[in-house]
Amino acid sequence: MTNGDQPAAVALPARVAILFSEVKREYFPSEEAYLTEKNADIYAGEVAKYVVKMGIDVALFPGNEAVVNKLRYFKPDLVVNLVDSVRGDETLNASVPGMLEMLHLPYTGSGILGQSLNTNKYLTYQLLQNGGIPVPHHQLVTQPNQLIDPVLRYPLFAKLNNMHSSIAIDDNSICQNEKELRLKLKQMYEEYHQPMLVDEFIAGKEVTVPVLDGLNTKVYPAERIFTNGETDKPEGYKIVTFKQKWVAWQGTTFLKHDDDNLKELARKAFSLVKMSDYSRFDVRVDGAGRNYFIDANANPFFGPPQETHSPYTMILEMYGVNFEEILRRLFVNTMRSASSSGAPKGERRDRPADQPKTPSGANG
Repeated sequence: MTNGDQPAAVALPARVAILFSEVKREYFPSEEAYLTEKNADIYAGEVAKYVVKMGIDVALFPGNEAVVNKLRYFKPDLVVNLVDSVRGDETLNASVPGMLEMLHLPYTGSGILGQSLNTNKYLTYQLLQNGGIPVPHHQLVTQPNQLIDPVLRYPLFAKLNNMHSSIAIDDNSICQNEKELRLKLKQMYEEYHQPMLVDEFIAGKEVTVPVLDGLNTKVYPAERIFTNGETDKPEGYKIVTFKQKWVAWQGTTFLKHDDDNLKELARKAFSLVKMSDYSRFDVRVDGAGRNYFIDANANPFFGPPQETHSPYTMILEMYGVNFEEILRRLFVNTMRSASSSGAPKGERRDRPADQPKTPSGANG
């Protein structure tokens, strides 16, 4: 620190590399999974345009085995990591921050541990719950015919344990009885061959909670508004299906959601699951106003809001934070953290803590 309590100025990087997922149809287990990353290179290119506007030299590389030599040749001061999967597998994306750590390159987004945790929703739930963050009652299911805990109350919500982006989420994901649940579990298991998570469904609002880290951790909650035609489900039962997220996204709108308690919970959750720089949480709010964290997204879909329709940046823009300002904050935070601490990402807590307001009430 300099000048009393004021942090030292941090220069923007002169050279930035942007890494994105290498996408080939044969890498992915389904058409849905492929579509979530089909335009990864295009979206990375849109980010690059804004980096260039900041007077920074930029290069784009797919996140594959050739990237090490490309990075050594380009010698970036900072890497923007937009890789969501390696060879179509989300559980391998932690290998990218691992590689960047070995190369001693500062990078945006969560580190090895944060990315690894993020591809195990059940483990994320345990960490959140043990840290006092409310989550739905739930069960990990490894086979579609596995006995369901009789304590769980219908309707139940079934989802994949290791994949994000609303993959395999449709209107049949809300199951009113065991027959519907078994059918949904069988469908997901046969297509994706991975464990599944079964939640008690929380009827109510869906709130998206972007987090942007820096000297202070800022939280920007927004209620997702389901416009007419998006779903025929009644109020309280509307969910973000794959179709709504990736096909009919034009109807997606958000409203600011003012809840100081939720903001503090999001700050705490961000730390508990070892996230860094930026993230997004999905929360269901029941009729009594209680918050339940239903998903955590390290390195969520990221790009300029007008060009990529990223919910994360759309919401921040609604709060008055434009995309160039988001990039500036990410770059400054990443350069500051890299220069001031040798600890792995997710363990760097060298900046002053934000002082959240006292929670407005109990949440459970």
